[in-house]
Amino acid sequence: MQEQTICGELGMLNNLFKRQMACQSGEEFSQVTGMQGMIIHYLMVADGDRFQKDVETQFRFRRSTATGILQLMEQHGLLRREPVPQDGRLKRLVLTDKALALDARIKKKFRDTEALMCAGISEADLATWFRVCGRIRANLEDYQRRASEGQE
Repeated sequence: MQEQTICGELGMLNNLFKRQMACQSGEEFSQVTGMQGMIIHYLMVADGDRFQKDVETQFRFRRSTATGILQLMEQHGLLRREPVPQDGRLKRLVLTDKALALDARIKKKFRDTEALMCAGISEADLATWFRVCGRIRANLEDYQRRASEGQE
């Protein structure tokens, strides 16, 4: 019997999640990945202007990863970057009408997937899951911070 590992389980769950999101995709989602959908929703519910740095922080992306995803979203007509009057270097992220029209369907897609994943799991078990995931995330973030500071 193969040993269970956190890395192995997370990898498998990630693959299954991506496959599930692809199974639920219709024609209107053909150019929208699951992560792009999450970014659309994040920008939709955000108070005030949002910038690439906000997306990097919210989703814990490296700058290069955020740049690539946001550029692809621009190419697909889901968002545009607009300069802000007070600082011409800053570009706020603005959803297009195309992205705004997808929001309700994106929300439903994520709600349905969340319900499917939570089926048969008690509230107590879910609370434990989120607590453990939070600890794993903190462990990885702490290590990566120390490594970037040359402490590892």
